[in-house]
Parts: sequence; C-alpha cells; structure tokens
Amino acid sequence: MLPDTKALLAFAGRFLLVFCLILPLWFVITPGYNRLLASGANVLLAVTEAPRVHSLVGWKGNILIMRSDRPFTEGMKIQGFTGYLTHFNLVLMTGLVLAQRHVAWRRRCVSLTIALGVLFLTHILYLVIGMKFFQQPELEAFQSVAGRLSVWGTNFYLSMASQLLPVLIWMALYWFFGGIPEEVRAADEGSTPGWRGKTSGRRKTHRAP
Repeated sequence: MLPDTKALLAFAGRFLLVFCLILPLWFVITPGYNRLLASGANVLLAVTEAPRVHSLVGWKGNILIMRSDRPFTEGMKIQGFTGYLTHFNLVLMTGLVLAQRHVAWRRRCVSLTIALGVLFLTHILYLVIGMKFFQQPELEAFQSVAGRLSVWGTNFYLSMASQLLPVLIWMALYWFFGGIPEEVRAADEGSTPGWRGKTSGRRKTHRAP
C-alpha cells in the first residue's frame, strides 16, 4: 500500500472518530445555535427590510418565520427551516480541522474559530435569502430571473454546497497557514530511509547516501 494511501486512510479514520464524538454534542447545542442564528438574521432583516414585517424565531430544532402583519391563530401553518439541515456542516467543519496531524493545537483552534465564523455568516445569509423565497408561491417564484436564481440557489445549497463548503474552507485555511510546518516536514524527511541528517550548529542538512 502506498504511503499516501495510508495517510489518507489514517486521516479518514481520525475524521470519523472526531465526527462520531462531536455529533451528540451538536444535537445538544442545536436549539441554542438556532436562537443565535435567528437573532443574527433579525439584525440583518432590520437593515434590509422596510417596513419590517418578518422575523425569525429559534424554537427547539427549528427556525420559524414569523410575520407581524398576520396575527397568530391556533392551527395556523408556520413556515421555517429545519436547523439540523441548515447547519449540519458545522460537524463536518469541526471534524476536518481537528483530524489534522502535525498541526499545533493553537493553530487548529485559530483555524476552527475562523471556519466557524465564516459558516455562521453563511448560515445567516442562507436564512435571509431562503426566507424571501418562502414568502412567495413556488410557481410565482419562477416568473422572474431573481426568483429562479433564488430557487436554484436554495436547492443547490441544501443538496451540495452546504456539504462542500467546509471542505473548501478547510483547504483554504490549510493553504493560508502553509500546510505542515517546516519543522515537522524536516523531521519526517530525517526519519525517512535513504536520508541521513548532518547537524551543523542549529541547522540540519540532508545528504543522499
């Protein structure tokens, strides 16, 4: 088996382990995160919507769309978002960052903070755009270019982009921070058969036999 294949399988194993450990915690924090997303989206709605009609409310595992121009009555249907589908990619993002090897924990924490912040903003934008889409019948939405783009974008995000986004963010952060540190790369080369390390002061050079 090639070394690259071994490293890939080892990474997949670490990722699955972290994923399984984080998944139960994600179900616990989902109601709180739904309320946080609703609050953030309401701030954006206050700026973009005039007059202010809509608001979002986090309720258990869902994020509900409320309208101030329609009084709530018993048996009234309320549209909303399923939180588990909206931000499941948080689990994927955390698993990718924590499954890396040869990366200092401080750098992992910084990367994870940046990644989760980007996903949080993405979730808020998705809620605001998706809420506008929910407020019009599906057939009516296809009558305009903006409506068709909104429908396509919403469906694409749920089906593909929401799961691909963590991978793209992880790759971008990995590239931004320079990948594996030079010290670790040098140590790996020094322990590889066919390389001999020659130490001179604090510098280390390699020479083929």
